[in-house]
Amino acid sequence: MSAHTERPGIDAAPDLTATEPRAFGLELDGYAHIPRMLDKARATLAGTAGTYRFGCPVDHTCMARLGIAPELVLDLAARHADDRGLLRELREEHGIPSAGDAWFDPQAVEDELQDEGFYLRVRRDDELPEHPLGRAFAGADHGADADVVIVDAAPGDRMDAPASGAAEVWVVQEGEATFLLGDRQARIVRAGEVVRVPEGVPWRVENRGGGRLRAVAVRPAAHGER
Repeated sequence: MSAHTERPGIDAAPDLTATEPRAFGLELDGYAHIPRMLDKARATLAGTAGTYRFGCPVDHTCMARLGIAPELVLDLAARHADDRGLLRELREEHGIPSAGDAWFDPQAVEDELQDEGFYLRVRRDDELPEHPLGRAFAGADHGADADVVIVDAAPGDRMDAPASGAAEVWVVQEGEATFLLGDRQARIVRAGEVVRVPEGVPWRVENRGGGRLRAVAVRPAAHGER
């Protein structure tokens, strides 16, 4: 008996180390790209994806137009060996748009990726490098012109910053942050407020409140300065 008895879609996975997924132009009842995406999803689950990656920009375009998440696609791909049964569940249980409303040209998206080289790069915050107050997105590492810190600081946490050649903007989402600017100025910035930290002055920020401080801090990309 197969180890995937309760997940027949995995047993139906193609071996993409030996063959290609279905072509870009194939549709399922008018829905663009679903056949190719399901081949990659099932092969990913079965460990036979080879160099093909489920969750490429074309797959994400398809999922965005359907209004569904990658986790749902993988779950359905595992449980359904039959594409039409999977599509039926998407329609009846998850209320996806009509084929016409969700349609796009996947080959044109792929051509754009290959010819122009631009796409939406997304990273989970827990995949980003650690920062004294949370996680840091270094723009220079991702082809962006901004550095972003996702702040999640416990009471008592603090960060000292030297004078910078660029201003920094903080959006406080939860809790409160005490900013100390130079040797004299201080201000408490609370949830729902935005503060600009000027360039050319050393500063520090502290969580002096009783709860967590959550904020987003943005400044021009350091481009090699860390």
